[in-house]
Order: sequence, then C-alpha cells, then structure tokens
Amino acid sequence: MTSKRTQELIQADKEHQVHPWWITGQEISRVFEKGHGIYLVDTEGKEYMDFASQLVCSNLGHHCPEIIEAITAALDKIHYVTNFYGQTNVYAIELSQKLAQITPGGLKRFYYTCGGSEATDTALKMARAYWYFKGQAGKYKIISLYDSYHGLSGYSINVTGLGGGRMHSPFGPAPAGFLRVPSYYDYRSMFGDVPDSAVMSARFMEKVVQQEGAATIAAFIAEPILGSGGHVEPPAEWWAMVTEICRKNNILLIVDEVMTGFCRTGKMFASEHWNLQPDIMTMAKGITAAVLPFGGVAFSDEVYSAFEGKPFPHGFTYAAHPVCCAASIATIDYYLKNRIAENAAKVGEHIKNRLDAEFMPLPCVGQHGGRGLFQAIELVTDKGSKKPISVAQNGVLTQKLYEQGIWTRIQGPNLNRMEICPPCTITVEEADKALDIIKPILAGFKPE
Repeated sequence: MTSKRTQELIQADKEHQVHPWWITGQEISRVFEKGHGIYLVDTEGKEYMDFASQLVCSNLGHHCPEIIEAITAALDKIHYVTNFYGQTNVYAIELSQKLAQITPGGLKRFYYTCGGSEATDTALKMARAYWYFKGQAGKYKIISLYDSYHGLSGYSINVTGLGGGRMHSPFGPAPAGFLRVPSYYDYRSMFGDVPDSAVMSARFMEKVVQQEGAATIAAFIAEPILGSGGHVEPPAEWWAMVTEICRKNNILLIVDEVMTGFCRTGKMFASEHWNLQPDIMTMAKGITAAVLPFGGVAFSDEVYSAFEGKPFPHGFTYAAHPVCCAASIATIDYYLKNRIAENAAKVGEHIKNRLDAEFMPLPCVGQHGGRGLFQAIELVTDKGSKKPISVAQNGVLTQKLYEQGIWTRIQGPNLNRMEICPPCTITVEEADKALDIIKPILAGFKPE
C-alpha cells in the first residue's frame, strides 16, 4: 500500500513536471529522497542497490562526506563568479592544475562546461574552429559511430548514432557535415555475419574519408568503449586502425570520456587501456561523481595554438562554476586517495568471471561485454537467432528487478542490454549480493 505522502508527491509531479524518456502525462512509480553508499531510498523507505550508478555517473555512490565538506567550504567563500571576460576563480585554476596531472596523452588545457552534452558541443565547435583558424575552413565534417551516444543538445545530437531515429526524428533534419559509420559491435554487426566487424568498421571509415575527401573532414569522435550503445568494448586493433586513419589524413581525434572517465573502467580514463593520445577529450559525470552538474573539455597544445591570440565566441553562464570546481577537486582527491580505479578493476573482474560462469549458460543471455564497472548483459529470447527481448519484456524484467531492490537500466541499440555499472566504490560482497538477486530473475525469464 503506497503511503498518502508518496501518492501526493506522484500526483504533484504529474501536474507539473515532464520527464526525459518517459511517456508524457504517465504517472511515475517511485520518488527517491535519500541515499547512502551504493543504495538509494524511496519515500516508502524501500532500499535499492544502484547497479547502474543512475546514468552511469554516481561513481562514488550516494552521500560522500568529503565532497559535501568541499562544497560547503566553497559556498562559505564564494557563490558564483563568471569565467567570461578574462576572469576566473581560484577553484577553477586549482582544478586545472590537478586535471593536468591525470589526463592522458599530455592534455593540459581545459575548457569547462555544465555537463556532457555541452562538452561535446564545445569539442565539436573547437574542432571546426581549429581548422578555420588554421585557414582550412573547408574541413568541417565530423565522423561518428552508429551505436554511439554523445548527448542530445545542439551539435551533440548530430554525432549520437544510437536510437534508430528515436532521438532525432521529432526535431527535424540534421545540419550538413555530420557523417556516421558502422561500429565494431560484433555480436550485432551492421556488416552481417562477418569474421571481424572491427576491421570492417575501420576500413569503412577510411573509405568514407576517401570518398568525402580528407580535406573536408575536421574530426572523428568516439567513446573508448560504447556507453549507452551497450557497453561494448572494441578489440585493440580497432583503436590502432582508426587512430592511424586520423593521423594519416590530418583529422582531429576526439575521445568522449564522459561515461568512461574517472575510474569507471579500472583506469582513471579508459583511453589509458589503449594508450590513446586524443587531440580533444570530453569529460563530465564522474568529474564530480554527479554530486553537481559539471563537465569539461581537455585539449592538446597543438589545438590550443590555433586559438592563442584570438577570442573563442562560445561559452555557458555556469562554466567553471567555483562550487562545482571545488566539488571536482574533492572528487579527484577521493579517487586517488582511496584507489578507486583499482577497486573498479578488481570488482569488475570478479563480476565478469561470474557472468562468464553463471550467466552465459542462461537461455536469455546471449552475450556480455565491457570492462571494469562498465559492463552489460545482452538479453535475447533465443540464442540461436539472437532475437532481442521486446520492449514489453524489458519493462517486465525491469519491474521485477525494482521489486527485488535492484535499480538498473536495460538500454542499448535494441533496448536489451542490462547495465552492470554500479558505483566504483562497490565491494565484492555487495556485487555478489546484487548478482545473486539478478540471476534467478533472469533464470526464470520466459521468452514467450
């Protein structure tokens, strides 16, 4: 029986709020009001293990005293100052110094935003402006992957390849200059039944560059590991091939670390698994462990050189917000002090081993992938045909998980990949507890 308070909250929500990715006007089913560790608690007092870190952003779980203290201390000194017009705040400078010590590929220049979509928009504008300032305004096209996710605002929606039109169609046609190529997603390859989708993907990209003309391509953007596209990890040769294509054709490489950054995959940044050296890198989510909305773009000295001495006509009111910068400093300190990346690697490997041994034999599990605490299970109705579960079946499974105290998402290109992305602070014991709940739910799934 739902309490009167919860019923009133749900009704008030229906009367006043529209939700992303929810049927407009349909009542929500739960309201959260507090959290601790890897748990969220709703207004009925029911606890849920957050096995997706919400939108793969609550990297330190819920309620981190060190970040709260840093925010409180910053608020006691300054509420806000703009980063425009040649001024800034001490926290933004200190954060930049700290980031310069941990970002991969020698990236030591930063531009701050309010989140991941804004970081993507900034990175794409930066790539086009780089070539403009270099006297090559004809290099403006951007290549991205199908199955990718880079945000839903401005430019970012045009490089997001996920969704089969669901994310793009209501808003009209995309502007010129955005190209997509098939990903390396081998289990559901756009190339059909081929031995190596990763090689085919890279070769396809190279053909696109040749057909469009390298002199027209500004940048290639990709996530180190597909995120909302299913937490699918590429084979090592794919990154080697696409990097070589970019270098050979004078194309900027933009690496999207919005989801994968800040310990999520067992390294501070997923780029480190392949020793990537991006020209531009986007960050958000884990940069404050989602305690406050914040993001940023890191870029090389070479990219910086094209802008030096010129104004960059782009920005956001809350860019480099001092309190968000203070939260980010505390978050990074926590990651390093408590060896959070190492914990993500250890627990992630334990989860992977259990998925291999116990979940892969289940009739509804077709495949699993990812790295560290950035994994997903592919749910199918038939292993032979690889038929994805339906939207209705997705809803049934999700509800059963909620009932048993597991909060996660079933996402991906076909809405059938269950996220295994808990906070990076999770213990082996907590991971086992969650998997022990999930396993019988999947084992009892009836495809018909």
